Amino acid sequence: MNAVTNFFVYCGEGGWSVDDVNRLSDSLSVQRIWNTHDGIKLADLFVVTNIDKSMFERHCRVIEYDSDLFEGFWSYMNCFRAAKRQLHGDNKAIILNAPTVGRDLISIPSMESIPEQGKTENAAKSIPAEDKILILENDLYPVQQFDNWWNEETDMSPFYIGVAASTAGFIFNKFEDDYKEIIEDYDATPYGAQQWFECELESKFFYLTHAHGVNIPYAPNDWEKQEQRNILWEENVRPHFNPPLDGYGWRGLGGDEESALFHEEHEYRDISRQASWITFEGDTDTLIEDEYLRWWVL
Repeated sequence: MNAVTNFFVYCGEGGWSVDDVNRLSDSLSVQRIWNTHDGIKLADLFVVTNIDKSMFERHCRVIEYDSDLFEGFWSYMNCFRAAKRQLHGDNKAIILNAPTVGRDLISIPSMESIPEQGKTENAAKSIPAEDKILILENDLYPVQQFDNWWNEETDMSPFYIGVAASTAGFIFNKFEDDYKEIIEDYDATPYGAQQWFECELESKFFYLTHAHGVNIPYAPNDWEKQEQRNILWEENVRPHFNPPLDGYGWRGLGGDEESALFHEEHEYRDISRQASWITFEGDTDTLIEDEYLRWWVL
């Protein structure tokens, strides 16, 4: 039986390292997301890789892939193919294309259901009547992504996309069909992939209502960048807290709504509990050198 939600990552050249994968797995374990106390399977972590499965933490489900199909970073698109093949069409797949860990309240966005193409039933937030008509008449694919609040390269965060498994199949097929043109027109980065989504596929997507600030980037060993992100957080995320302009508002249960995104020296504040997913920018081999990460994240 498939889990309620299914994470997919690519480990290999241009993708995640083994340590990155195991770090994510450990963070999911800390958040106790795998199973309920009475045995219901909540989450699976699929690793698309040709590295021996003995290298990965026990919760990881390793899936071999055709390494001749795509190159480097773009091999992560095999995650969409794996979701299509491993899951039933209406099962939820979450594809993460950059090293990421879960922190607070990850079960809430992770477990929110996503309808299949042309359907509106069981969406986490009620879809307005006019949007239901739009989805049905245009046969749109509901998609779960979070806002990119920190730069103007994309509208949505390029690191996370949640879809029904059947939608993952649609995305993979489009990519495979247009692969040569895509790699010429778009950078082999998460931002390049997201730009392809937004330029070429967005007319077929329907973005579901989402909470703001759920996904945050972190630049290891660059506190100046964190301070810049604090400013952008105040400008682009906090206005959604109260009143809840996105239908969610402040979601950090037990946290401090007034806190900044990052606090360096405070007796009880560290990272805002609005954020659930922390994505690391740049080289992850030196994460342990960042004492802030060691104290509050790793």
